[in-house]
Amino acid sequence: MKSLLLFITAFAFCLKGSGQEPESFNYQVVIHNIAGEAVVTQAVSLKISIVAGSANNAVVYSEKHHVTSDTLGLISLDIGNGTDKTGNFISIDWSAEKYFLKVEVDSTGGSNYADIVMTQILKVTSASPANKSKKLFPSVIEDTLFLSRKYIGKFVDYRQTGPDTYNGPNIIWVKTSMDEIFGKISAYGKKCKFLVGDKLYIKRTFLSPGGVSGYWVYRIENDSSVYYRVTDFQHDRKVFVETWFK
Repeated sequence: MKSLLLFITAFAFCLKGSGQEPESFNYQVVIHNIAGEAVVTQAVSLKISIVAGSANNAVVYSEKHHVTSDTLGLISLDIGNGTDKTGNFISIDWSAEKYFLKVEVDSTGGSNYADIVMTQILKVTSASPANKSKKLFPSVIEDTLFLSRKYIGKFVDYRQTGPDTYNGPNIIWVKTSMDEIFGKISAYGKKCKFLVGDKLYIKRTFLSPGGVSGYWVYRIENDSSVYYRVTDFQHDRKVFVETWFK
């Protein structure tokens, strides 16, 4: 697994030109390693894709960027002006349906992309009193503001506690090869579908419904999209899960 395990995004669209449809937009991202340290002044490769309809639909546009992070680990991209393009960015009709931004990263500057981030691109109206028929263009208004992922070792075994029904509370205790560091992970579930040897991660997502305030949601997952929501408090270590990301 590459060193890029913690991925925090903060991005914004900035229209270029005066046309009704954007020709490009700016995207910024700060990259950290597993120790929580910024990946500074390092060559990084990113693959950017725009997906139409739903997060699982086909990619309508993609491009690649090969850049170097600054002294704070910040990377700035001009999406729409990348290389190895597939599709036509300018021809995207932003008002036609939902669109999602998919980001894949290789922290070594190569093409072994991983650590996917998927977030919806919402639309706002760009109409003036003089011209109220202008089309919609994308702007960043998104409930999911922060995503991060931390490697916690390979799956070894698990134990389940609670009743034998889904009426719960059903708790599984997951043991990994790094249990001396993290302890056994407490998550909600009746059974555990991880396989011995699976690489496991704790992923946290910051949700901000309505854009006023927010909270962290944690889950344990493997690389095959099997996941369970983690309890906030890990009793065997007497710590909150959120402290693992500091």
